[in-house]
Amino acid sequence: MIDNMMTHVKVNNEIDLCEIKSEKARKKVETAMQYAQISYFLRWQEPGFLEKLLFHKSTKVVMCVNRAQLEFAIEALADLELTDKEIVFLGESARKREK
Repeated sequence: MIDNMMTHVKVNNEIDLCEIKSEKARKKVETAMQYAQISYFLRWQEPGFLEKLLFHKSTKVVMCVNRAQLEFAIEALADLELTDKEIVFLGESARKREK
C-alpha cells in the first residue's frame, strides 16, 4: 500500500484569533489578512431570539486562522491600531469553542 503525503498532515487546528465588533473593523481586518496572504475564515455567531429581544445582543463575528499562521496574523493586526471597542483578541482553539 502506498502512503500519500496527506496522511501525516494535521487538520482542525484553527485558532480563534479575535472577535470583531464593528463592520468597519471587519473590513479593515479582512483587507489586512488578504494583503498579508493569510488564510482565515469568519464564524458568525447569531444570538437566539430571546437574547435579541430581551438583551439586545447583536451578531458576533469571530475570525479564525490556522495555528501555523498565528504569528503572521497577529503582526498584520498590530499594524492596524484597532481599539478594544473594535476588536477583542481571543487566541483560543476553535475546536474547544465548538464543543
